[in-house]
Amino acid sequence: FAGPGSGRYAAVIPEVEALGDMIRALYPGKYFEFDVALPTDTAVAVERQDLSEMLGIVLDNAGKWAKRHVICRVRIDNGLRIEVEDDGPGVASSEWSKLGQRGVRLDESPPGHGLGLAILKQLVGDYAGELTFDTAAVGGLRVCIALPD
Repeated sequence: FAGPGSGRYAAVIPEVEALGDMIRALYPGKYFEFDVALPTDTAVAVERQDLSEMLGIVLDNAGKWAKRHVICRVRIDNGLRIEVEDDGPGVASSEWSKLGQRGVRLDESPPGHGLGLAILKQLVGDYAGELTFDTAAVGGLRVCIALPD
């Protein structure tokens, strides 16, 4: 992976586990499922705080919108691939292009400032990655972060 900063590596599993514990505490009525198919020592050339920020943004958004269930999948597939989906109301495909625009909020009801996905989009772009949105198998929104080798 090529990215900004000093070229430090982040250990993936400890970051996922730490954020999993934190997000479960923030949303105790919701079930967070983590499917991490990586060797325990997997490290990627992403600054630790950037990886933590990316994961935190998608997990927090999914936690806000989920009715009860969030699934997070982490893989190495031509780079790091993170998919987070929830069983919430989802977002119409016609609105996906608006997600990640600074200050744009498609729903004003939950607290927030419309910055999370904009920050995520910038971070993913800093690593020449791709951020995509889709309909989740469980009905809500699926967010995919793909960072190249």
